[in-house]
Amino acid sequence: MRKLPIEDAIGKPLANDMTQIIPGKIKGPAFKRGHILREEDIPLLKDMGKAHVYVLDPDKGYIHEDDAAVALSDAYGGEEFERVGPSEGRINLKAGFHGLLKINLDLLTFINGSGEIICSTVHQHTVCPEGMTVAATRIIPVAMDENEFQKVLDKVKSEGPLLKLLPFVRKRIGVAVTGEEVYSGRIPDSSMEILTPKVKALGGEIVAHAICPDDAGVISETISKMVRVDDCDLIITTGGLSVDPDDVTLDGIGRSGAEIVSYGSPILPGAMFACAYLDGVPILGVPAAVFYFKATVLDIFLPRAMADDPISRADVVVLGHGGLCLNCKVCTYPVCPFGKGA
Repeated sequence: MRKLPIEDAIGKPLANDMTQIIPGKIKGPAFKRGHILREEDIPLLKDMGKAHVYVLDPDKGYIHEDDAAVALSDAYGGEEFERVGPSEGRINLKAGFHGLLKINLDLLTFINGSGEIICSTVHQHTVCPEGMTVAATRIIPVAMDENEFQKVLDKVKSEGPLLKLLPFVRKRIGVAVTGEEVYSGRIPDSSMEILTPKVKALGGEIVAHAICPDDAGVISETISKMVRVDDCDLIITTGGLSVDPDDVTLDGIGRSGAEIVSYGSPILPGAMFACAYLDGVPILGVPAAVFYFKATVLDIFLPRAMADDPISRADVVVLGHGGLCLNCKVCTYPVCPFGKGA
């Protein structure tokens, strides 16, 4: 690859895509890699502010930006991602199906700290519709030392994948509503109205629904039945998780034999969130806030549970960063900072 004045490069193939920018109108390649430069191209290149260009040369020991982008994108993830490009040295990775994005954040930091390679992604645990762009990668220069590039690529391959897309496989949902006021009929049950759209958006269905009094034994039996008889593969309990003496939902979850992995969260709304597992089936205990706010702790962890992505206490604790909902007058969740801190 050689750098030449544009007048001396006539008749030679360009080494890279050359971007034309007209503010508010155009940003894209005016000339593609391999284009044989012609005399009539000179005025446009000058309009683009170009006095020199890189032309292809049989130099060895360097990898071209397009070839580097292809190699990187192939190493980042599997067939669940569609590759688009390269264009102007960049390749985009798109979700091949509706799923939950998982990112190896340590590996991403290594890639972006390596010097001449970058990878940009959407946030960890983003729910990605099919066709959504989830990452983009390129090298910064037009060409990079092949040995240095290979060192980074080898680490990506050995410690990767960088990206995973998990399908939503837990689709049979049980809902256990707790609270004497709902059980007695004094307060109408609105759980199905609120939870059904959230579950359906991830491809699931509520197959079991029960209203329980403030009785830990009844709550325990209800949860056990939903798992072992109704064949639910995810349980949501609503209410009964505060410090009030009549709130016994957490006790009921524990009596069912479930292992409680987390109770209490630095997420608002959702401070009284509980997460447990019974025979491998996740139980999400959500506070009454789910009935009053569009976005709560449930919206953060429901996709993970339905994608069978294990939830730990550390996963909950780390969300103190980004876990404060601003209660905007017009809610734009999930296109907002809520729940994105990790």
